[in-house]
Amino acid sequence: MDFTSLGLDDLSKTSHKKNNRMKSLREHIDEVKQISYLLAKNHNLLKFKEIIDLLVDWHDVGKLNPKWNINNDKNPPHSALSAYLYLDNFENLDPMLFYLILKHHSCLNPHDAYPTFSKCREILGKYIIQAVKGMELKIGVSRKNLNITTKKICTALHQLQKKIEDYNLNIVYADLFGIFKTADILSAMFEKDVEIFEEIVHLNRSKVEHNIKGYVNSKGLEFDQNRWKIFCDMANTREDVLFTAPTGWGKTFASIITALNKQPRHVIYVLPTMTSIRKMKNTLSNIFDCRVEENYYFADVEKLREDSHPDLDMFISKSFLSPVTITTLDQIILSFLHVGKYFLKRFHFRDSVFVFDEFHAYPINGLYILLKFIKKFNESFGYGIRSIFMSATSHPDLEKLIEEYTPTSKFEFIREYEKRRRYVYSIESLDIADDESLRSIVKKAESDNVLVLCNTVEKAIKTYLLLKSEYSFKRILLLHSRFTYQDRRNKEDLLEKFSKSKGFVLVSTQVAEVSLDMSFDYLFTEVAPIPSLIQRFGRVNRYSNKTDQINVNIFYPDEIENSKRYPYNKDELKLTFDELIQLEDRIKNELVLIEHFRALPLGLDEAELREIDRYLKKWEKDTRYFFSIDLTDDKLNKLIRFRDTNTALIIPKCFRMTAANILYSNEMYKLQRLKEYLAPVPIWWIVDSLNQSLVDEIENIPILLNPRFQYSHEIGYFDTEKLCEFLDQIEICQEETSIL
Repeated sequence: MDFTSLGLDDLSKTSHKKNNRMKSLREHIDEVKQISYLLAKNHNLLKFKEIIDLLVDWHDVGKLNPKWNINNDKNPPHSALSAYLYLDNFENLDPMLFYLILKHHSCLNPHDAYPTFSKCREILGKYIIQAVKGMELKIGVSRKNLNITTKKICTALHQLQKKIEDYNLNIVYADLFGIFKTADILSAMFEKDVEIFEEIVHLNRSKVEHNIKGYVNSKGLEFDQNRWKIFCDMANTREDVLFTAPTGWGKTFASIITALNKQPRHVIYVLPTMTSIRKMKNTLSNIFDCRVEENYYFADVEKLREDSHPDLDMFISKSFLSPVTITTLDQIILSFLHVGKYFLKRFHFRDSVFVFDEFHAYPINGLYILLKFIKKFNESFGYGIRSIFMSATSHPDLEKLIEEYTPTSKFEFIREYEKRRRYVYSIESLDIADDESLRSIVKKAESDNVLVLCNTVEKAIKTYLLLKSEYSFKRILLLHSRFTYQDRRNKEDLLEKFSKSKGFVLVSTQVAEVSLDMSFDYLFTEVAPIPSLIQRFGRVNRYSNKTDQINVNIFYPDEIENSKRYPYNKDELKLTFDELIQLEDRIKNELVLIEHFRALPLGLDEAELREIDRYLKKWEKDTRYFFSIDLTDDKLNKLIRFRDTNTALIIPKCFRMTAANILYSNEMYKLQRLKEYLAPVPIWWIVDSLNQSLVDEIENIPILLNPRFQYSHEIGYFDTEKLCEFLDQIEICQEETSIL
């Protein structure tokens, strides 16, 4: 089309620049098509090439507005003008494309698709007329014909409402839009030739075996050829895989060869927490001959640590564009639930293999939602997702739940626990923080590595401080959930350093139960529910099979009777403690406790699952598998529970000025820099502080001003009332006094 006949500029106009590089709109369109075709081909969507072409051809024509100039500090909006030009000049109007062009720089908000007169007038007046105000253009937009033009926009939105009744079509359009936007972003970054497009997750078995052998040997371990044969047999199954085997049995390697044998578009490795993502990335990078990326809430912070201008890496990380991505359950569910710009992520799930590691540690609500989406997208929308579910301590009720939603081949090696006795426990009558207990910890740590696990953060802090002050123990580290990301990251680096030699103590909480790929010589732990204890026992003597020596000591917490907010049910802990006393002399191997756990009812909350079903029905009606939703949906947050619903992220008071300096500066990546100072705290802290008007905020992030709750780089956020006897030992983080 000759846009100059409408008084617009032509396609040779500069539409993008980066540093000193310039690109015309014609060049941008050609690049976006080139990348889109490649992505569409990889995901079997190239048959919709005509839709891609129209979307690409029209999305930026609003930049041909003579008022729009690449060198302007602020330009008139172009998306709505592009959509209108498509609406007014293309005979066979597709209302879906009109809406997608209109929204191509934002989420797919359903409110902008409602054909109300006020909404249509807003689109026209606020975004189109203002964009061309003062220009003599022949595009049929003026204040004289407002009603005619408004009606034309409303007609398109009415047609859209009819068309989006077809959910299968919505899925296709949303995925094509995601492909187009990915290409649009990469071209705008001047990264059309990014090497990631050449990487395919396809390695032959001998190459994988070679890489895994090299990795195993580098760890000083022996490669088990018989076990490798089992892994190869597993890889040949056509169904999804449900795999249960002991810790240290090589489940990660089994999942890799099984995934690759299915020739996926992507391998997406899902962990229950972000604790060991960096370590898992190192492992997988040694095995795959392609890019391995991370996708979790703080992944962009990591990218900024590695590179001062990490735009491309951030985008690849958060969009699942990499051949192999390590992520957390919440990121998968958020993508399926259409939170934000979900369309940049979800299309990569087509024909991919998901590895769900330690699925027993997933919140049941999250696992349930995940299974329902995988079943729906496979059966109704032909997504071709393949899944591998792995666990060291799976429960029959969870296995049954999985099998209800996806046909699986079970590879169960529970009997392997019969060959193992990597721990021998002793029930102690003392509290873990008593003098005698602490002396035992120090004694063991003279020549070995010791893990101390407490049920609460305050108890962990108390134990840590006592070991430091009363026993002058130096090689000791405290790790729990209430550190800022920056401090936690530094502590994880220090933990890696400490673990390379003997004679150190890690004091921690439940955060060490899952995904901590580290073996300790001794464990001192407070009693917890059986599933948690099995996870804790798995941190000891991981790479051996037998021991006859006591290497686990279990304590009953003194404070439990007087605690108002304890993480576990008191009666359940008392019952577990009594059961452990009875089992103490009967545990000849690890299978005894595993079978005891598997015989217990898991306690699935059927009422809550029905509530999830009701929510998802409403979600389907609201989104129609097309529109985006907002993460602030309270109902959603309560149902998913993949994040601890009893905590919230805040900025410690001592970083208030630092946060303000970041926000008021001219630096890039403000959000990423701000996230380094976020720390999770119990919600009741915030509520209690709000009741006393002791909460400030910055960018809607709470800042506690309550003097009861303080932050320390060494011990994290803590309640001074519970640790008052130690205040003289704690270096509390002090607030800066001025904004730069």
